[in-house]
Amino acid sequence: MNIARVVPSILLSFLLLLSVIWPIMTEEPVAKPFLYDEKGEIMDTTPYPPSSLYWLGTDREGKDLFYELMTGAKWTMLVAFIVALLRITLSTLLGVWLHKWLASLYVQGLLHALTFVPQSLIAIIWLTPFLLYEVRSAPPLSMAEAVLLQVLVLVTVGVPTTARMIGETVRHIHSFEFMDSVKVLGGSSFHLARKHVFPHLLPRLFILSGRQLVQVLTLMLHLSIFHLFIGGTIIMSGQEHDQFNVHASSTYEWAGLIGSRYGELLLEPYIVVFPVMAYSLLILLMNMMIKNLEKSYRKV
Repeated sequence: MNIARVVPSILLSFLLLLSVIWPIMTEEPVAKPFLYDEKGEIMDTTPYPPSSLYWLGTDREGKDLFYELMTGAKWTMLVAFIVALLRITLSTLLGVWLHKWLASLYVQGLLHALTFVPQSLIAIIWLTPFLLYEVRSAPPLSMAEAVLLQVLVLVTVGVPTTARMIGETVRHIHSFEFMDSVKVLGGSSFHLARKHVFPHLLPRLFILSGRQLVQVLTLMLHLSIFHLFIGGTIIMSGQEHDQFNVHASSTYEWAGLIGSRYGELLLEPYIVVFPVMAYSLLILLMNMMIKNLEKSYRKV
């Protein structure tokens, strides 16, 4: 086994495990608006830059960025994994059992048109009324309800185009000569799918799953720019209109850390640079894993 090929998977697994264990083993550091010297005099105020006390610094509220990144990694990864898995599962069922219906002229035209509509635009329209609210009112959904709704929306916007791709692959498999022989011998649709379609389709599904992971991570980042964070949006202060509000992520998921603080890029760059670096590394590891799967598939 080539060790280099399993490194991305090992790193992703380690990061996920660390993110689950970290909040259990470590209490969240108390936000301190001021730091005092030995004489009791104020020597610094938030945000604090990276130091031995705060490895990655703090945000303007004094929250430790390292703790936030460690805590939010599991939300970022698990939501992306769950959404990608549900997309592939539903799309595979539709593509295998309804491949003839998906090939009809009307459905093909509709699915082709959907490829030109940004998934982020559809998700923003569906999610905004349920996640954003006025400062004077309470959040419309709990964190569990918000996560469930977001997973459903992220899955729904990706299934049509994914089912179309899988349906095209299934139709290609049905065009093989041996499939005609199986049909002549009386093979049922279920037998065809179980014995012949899925074995040919499975390697492609692994590769497609990796691509869906990257696509979901990109979609989550797009949503965060509009303050639609995984687990719900906390509006901490501000006025009646959204442009004056201060938004925060309730789960510290990485896209939310970027979307809520990208305005700091010209003020305190490290506040947003570290989450961006972590998110970029996550996508890089995903892409490396996909490339390794593609190389393994070509050798089969």
